[in-house]
Amino acid sequence: MCRYVVFYTLSIILMLSSAARAAANCDQYTVMPGDTLRLIAERYYGTRDLSPIIYEANIAVVGADPNTIEIGMRLAIPCRDDIKIPLPTAFLATIGEPESNSPVRRFLAKTGDTPFMSSDGSGIIPDILGAALRKGGYRAGLEVERVGSNGAILRQSSQDETTLLSFPWVMPDCGNPAALSPQSEILCQDYEFSVPLYEITLGLFVRSNDALARAATTDGFAGKSFCIPQFHNDDLLRRIGVSLAETTQTRTGDFGTCVNALLSGNTDVIVADYQSLATYYDGEASLIADIPAFAWQTTMHAIASTQNPEALNVLEMANNGMRQILASGEWFAIVKQHMPAHVN
Repeated sequence: MCRYVVFYTLSIILMLSSAARAAANCDQYTVMPGDTLRLIAERYYGTRDLSPIIYEANIAVVGADPNTIEIGMRLAIPCRDDIKIPLPTAFLATIGEPESNSPVRRFLAKTGDTPFMSSDGSGIIPDILGAALRKGGYRAGLEVERVGSNGAILRQSSQDETTLLSFPWVMPDCGNPAALSPQSEILCQDYEFSVPLYEITLGLFVRSNDALARAATTDGFAGKSFCIPQFHNDDLLRRIGVSLAETTQTRTGDFGTCVNALLSGNTDVIVADYQSLATYYDGEASLIADIPAFAWQTTMHAIASTQNPEALNVLEMANNGMRQILASGEWFAIVKQHMPAHVN
């Protein structure tokens, strides 16, 4: 089940074991000198008044007094709409030091913890994009923010000219309007995609004893419930002709929540990519099966608003750099670095 294809003919099987992540948390923050819960809340939520949300999620760590936190404490940061999660130095280090006196611009990255981009800012996609930007000549100053929803990223990147690229995005099937969700319609109309950074295979996953595991048509999906992690959308369902009006869809923050819902019988089908499902599923592989008839191979990209000339220039730098790291073999070295040790 857990087979996925890596971009440019590199094929591997990823069988990782990882405990399901808490659906309510978008980040982990390490307390630094001078921090208070109110200051941390302002950093993530834009207002100090929401500090009780962080306190309630970390009572076991902080203790009885919310006004006293210690340096080095690891705090879970609950998800909220439009949460801002600045990346640490992991992505910035791949690009290098900015030129002096260069204007500061923003990159937006999706929240969550996936095999492609971990909550600490490391991962295949930031490493590939960072290497491509460096090779392409990008040296301006930048800030990287992790934003809490796909819609919030699109709003900010279309309204704020200081926002350059956002990542990672799955390429919609823009030539097939019937297969596009409203969000994908916006992506196809208003954004330019980078050259492919990485390839993934999307699929539908059910309990292995479900008759749907052998489905060749969508006839059996009427009345079923689908769990869709925020990282993805319902494009695959539209693409294969599922009547969304005859199904229910639940959106959630991460893959682990969907896996738990499937195994507990609270949902019938997961929409996911093979690699993420393998990473977030730590049970016996015999309990979950894919539906091979509906696998869809697609690619991951950075995007830039077509209304932002500076963003389009930076996207072209990334494209040029991507071609260079493919030709030099650096792309393959980055991918290999992120493979588990037991995969050859």
